[in-house]
Amino acid sequence: MKFNSVKEYFYKLNNTGYQLMMVPLILFTFYYAQSIINLSGMIILNREISKVLFFVLCGLSIIGLTIVQVKTKNKANAIARQVGLGIKLEKLGTLLTRKMLTISILALLMPIALLFTGDSYFSIAFGVLVLWFFLQWPTPRRVCRLLQLRGDEREMVITRGEAFK
Repeated sequence: MKFNSVKEYFYKLNNTGYQLMMVPLILFTFYYAQSIINLSGMIILNREISKVLFFVLCGLSIIGLTIVQVKTKNKANAIARQVGLGIKLEKLGTLLTRKMLTISILALLMPIALLFTGDSYFSIAFGVLVLWFFLQWPTPRRVCRLLQLRGDEREMVITRGEAFK
């Protein structure tokens, strides 16, 4: 991710996050409305299969989220050892974009399952994944924590580049 200032860095990172979550939100809204209006369009009508699919997708989501968290933390530790704030932020931006992409793909599974089953539990699971996505949002404090920034670098990121103007 190329950027000219810390402020632009967070601007691009926020825009990327919003764009990545828009697709699952739009699909969820469409499929949820469709499942309410047209209940006969469900592909999987068996309640037991629907429950199994729910637990499988929730399990896959939890495993996927755990893997993403661990890999992000490990790679952020490796990035933190590099020299230069610009290099650190650029590499972390790519890493965080990949993390947000993975979470949005996992969130995308829930509206698709909702379309197939019409089961409202997938709506709850989708809401939990969206909540997790926004709880993991890359704020300046979280970026400082991931990169283990101290001193002037920390001040620069926390204030989004406004500290030394």
